[in-house]
Amino acid sequence: MPINHWMMFGTFAEQRHFVYPSPETYRSGGAIINGNMAAYAPDGLAAFLLEKTGGLQYIIDPLTHAFQHTPNSVTDKNGQPKKSILRLAEAYGEPCASIVGDRPLLPGDLRDDDVLANFTKKCLAFQKTILSEAMASSDVIKYVGADLATLRPYALVAPYFYMTETTYKQWLPVAVRSIRLAQNERNGMKLFASVVISQGAMLSESASEAIVVALQAEDVSGFLVWIDELDEQEAGLTKLNALLSLTRSLRAGDKEVINLHGGYFSILAAGRLGNQAMSGVCHGPEFGECRSVVPVGGGIPMARYYMPLLHRRVRYPDALRILQRKGWLSSAAVFHANVCDCDECRETINGNIANFVEFGRGNIKEKRHPSGGLVRIEYPTGETKKKCLQHYLQRKNLEYRFADTASEHQILADLKRGRDELIDVAGLDGVAHLNDWMEALGAVDQ
Repeated sequence: MPINHWMMFGTFAEQRHFVYPSPETYRSGGAIINGNMAAYAPDGLAAFLLEKTGGLQYIIDPLTHAFQHTPNSVTDKNGQPKKSILRLAEAYGEPCASIVGDRPLLPGDLRDDDVLANFTKKCLAFQKTILSEAMASSDVIKYVGADLATLRPYALVAPYFYMTETTYKQWLPVAVRSIRLAQNERNGMKLFASVVISQGAMLSESASEAIVVALQAEDVSGFLVWIDELDEQEAGLTKLNALLSLTRSLRAGDKEVINLHGGYFSILAAGRLGNQAMSGVCHGPEFGECRSVVPVGGGIPMARYYMPLLHRRVRYPDALRILQRKGWLSSAAVFHANVCDCDECRETINGNIANFVEFGRGNIKEKRHPSGGLVRIEYPTGETKKKCLQHYLQRKNLEYRFADTASEHQILADLKRGRDELIDVAGLDGVAHLNDWMEALGAVDQ
């Protein structure tokens, strides 16, 4: 069974990437759409699914965890609820509608069975109808010939809540009750549960076991998994093993398990090397392989080139230094033989290795520092961002296919080559994740 390749829908500016590098790239998976985005722009998303992607299947993340965090995470600079979050709260009704932007949702707010039942009913009704009805009423639908049932999500997602090592005992019973109540609203559709937890909860044997045992006991088709800020390149062996233990336990009974924010390690885990520890992996366009549950500032944008041998994005100056030290920028032929021969790289290089600079061009802008002085900051140009992004998407597509079809020997040879070829220029810290990935997946280093 192929690894399900999902991509997170972030903004409408990114919608063109869902048919890149080919319209078939995400057919094994689909699009993951945040509930607040669906609530705010259902018509635009309906057009995206019908017109831009030709009916790509989708899952709506109901984003119910958003209401349990500090109000600062869901309000604008004036302290008012963000419009998209407000519309989501209105769709779900009480208790979210009354408290959004004022105070966090608490387990006690959902103690009453009638309150939780109504909240769950509205949450699932929202997922079933918000985009399917918008698509059904679109002028395009007459050319597609689909009925309402075929326009609904790939799966429904029960209300869920972010759990840490210190809060899972309070939130887990609420999540389980939500799943049971959701059974009454699924109408024959697949029902997924979400495991959105902190790294501490994942690493805690008692917490992770309690979460898995409780959720595995429920009648669900699969799980969405999101480990807060888990960076697979920096995680280390202990965390990688904990992630595998969690997903393999959830997979029992051949249930689907989709990592909402995973990189190449998760892709390998979902393939033959990991014995299908996951059924699918989701990422964003050039980002999203690691994400915080509570949104934080994005920092200064910078050009990053995805290094195929390292299976990670690298700041352009660092990539340039590595490739120069290896002598892989001596000619276009040498570059394509040793670094990347994807269509984007071939088109950009165009036979002239000096064109590699196109992956790192930027514009200098001056910004006022809090101390009063001016700071010169280089921002990547729009064309640079596009080239880095399209290179990234091509490499991700190749990674899914490689992990799915290559032999274990070929996969290990690729990881070992990255480690052995680049340790002298990237340093041990730059390649250590490749060793961790092999060891976590049970591969014997030779």
